[in-house]
Amino acid sequence: MSARGRGVLLGVALLLAGAPPAVAAEPGLLVDPAWLNAHLKDADLRIVDMVTEPEAHQKAHVPGAIYLHVNDARIGVPAGGFRLPTVDEAARILGGLGIGPDTRVVIYDDTGGLHASRLFFTLEVFGHRKVSLLDGGIQAWQRAKRPVTTEIPRVGRTDYRPALRPELVASAEWVRDRLGDPAVALVDARTPAEYAGKDVRARRGGHIPGAVNIEWRRNLRPDGTFKPVEELRAMYLARGVTPDKTVVTYCQTHHRASHTYFVLRLLGYSRLVGYDRSWIEWGNREDLPVAR
Repeated sequence: MSARGRGVLLGVALLLAGAPPAVAAEPGLLVDPAWLNAHLKDADLRIVDMVTEPEAHQKAHVPGAIYLHVNDARIGVPAGGFRLPTVDEAARILGGLGIGPDTRVVIYDDTGGLHASRLFFTLEVFGHRKVSLLDGGIQAWQRAKRPVTTEIPRVGRTDYRPALRPELVASAEWVRDRLGDPAVALVDARTPAEYAGKDVRARRGGHIPGAVNIEWRRNLRPDGTFKPVEELRAMYLARGVTPDKTVVTYCQTHHRASHTYFVLRLLGYSRLVGYDRSWIEWGNREDLPVAR
């Protein structure tokens, strides 16, 4: 039996053995090309294209989509890595996208939702409730033979006023003070080599003590669409990441971890926290413990 098959069986076994019952998947967080095509003319819709290269957006994008590079959705830090925008920075970024408080935001990319998830996390932190990802991104849109355009839309700036939700963001001290707490689950979305300390991308290699490693790519099918909800649920349950716990996501810069954060939101987990500075901070601080 494959490792994936064993994980699914173990997830089912955990449920039968009395693990907390799974909560319902969150509706509306993931949309398909048919849904988006049917809603292209909606007045309250803002589509954000986050494909890796701006040139790809210029050559072909979903009609009405405005481009945002992932590095414009996060702020570089001189010490390395990135951080979330401040309230004022978020107001500037999101207002520039023409997003208002009641705007339905649909984000897509060409990386299986990796870049889109980073903006999803940002919007969550700043209180925007109506956000979805296009499942499979621009590739799925084109496979479905939906319309594309080279026309760059004109978008008016809005006076965006973020409603900060600080409880969704963890500091290193917040994480350190909860190490060993059975009510907290740490999920490391990096590669197994990074987790084991073989691929070192900070002063120290390894992982936060107690964290389980579920690489973000395991959330996806080979075609870049998300795996079925029940398969994803079983995968996380099998590693002890249950919805009764406060789940903390991290990676190197909370780019890959935002993908995991999105998946857990999709599964209906309500107690989620993102360690935004992630391993680029933890691995460089000698006062914080490391496991290998």
